[in-house]
Amino acid sequence: MAGGYRYLDHVTDAYVEAYGDSMEEAFSYAAKGTINIMFELKDILGNTKHEFKVEGDDYSELLFNWIDGIILLIAVDNKVASNFDLKISKLDSKYQLTGHAMTESIDISKHGYKTELKGVTYHEMEILQESDMNKVRFILDL
Repeated sequence: MAGGYRYLDHVTDAYVEAYGDSMEEAFSYAAKGTINIMFELKDILGNTKHEFKVEGDDYSELLFNWIDGIILLIAVDNKVASNFDLKISKLDSKYQLTGHAMTESIDISKHGYKTELKGVTYHEMEILQESDMNKVRFILDL
């Protein structure tokens, strides 16, 4: 089964579910689902390689820090990303996500602009590892 993301019903915020054959694929789609809330993901090709390194005490903290980093990439660096290549490792007592994505500068005429994101929350965050599928669910404050 191929990975992807979808938006679950929520009254005021964006509730994202991302899934994949591996946790790396689920985290990749979590980033894509986040970016797609603000911009047209299909229009992001990326021309510059951007390296990522994120840590967390568990998968929830790793996901929080990962999505927070994606939001900061947009807000601070004025860049959007696509084509993620990620690896998650456990080092001592920490989880570490490393990898890269192709990025490009935000261009509203090319990428459009849908809605503003304030940030990611731990509220209703879930990390689900089933026999054939890895899923993450999280809420983004709009």
